[in-house]
Amino acid sequence: MEYLPFRIAGRDFVIDASRVRAIVPFEGSGDYHGIPVVDLRKRLSLPDVVYGRRQLLVLLDSAGFVADHVSDLIQGSEKDCRNGKFRGQGRPRWVLDPDSLSIQAASSLSPRRPVQSLVLHPE
Repeated sequence: MEYLPFRIAGRDFVIDASRVRAIVPFEGSGDYHGIPVVDLRKRLSLPDVVYGRRQLLVLLDSAGFVADHVSDLIQGSEKDCRNGKFRGQGRPRWVLDPDSLSIQAASSLSPRRPVQSLVLHPE
């Protein structure tokens, strides 16, 4: 399985790369061609700070989110994910559920399973 690593407010995340439709420069809008842009800093109670020179908009099927940095795809398996973190290559990264845009549940990356969320302020 391939994952897209990205960083928001100095935190490292991954998302199932098969769910990513496009990555484009972020122009500061609340939507992109009718697709809503979710503020993950607010949703996940992250600091309102931007690291990096150019933010990118990661587009999924029904929503998008802004990342400070996006890296090359990495390979992994369900065994690499424990307690909401991907522990494959490099340092641990939070696993973002592409359907709820919250932190993925403990040991599975199946998008239809219940998720453990860090959402304190849902939009």
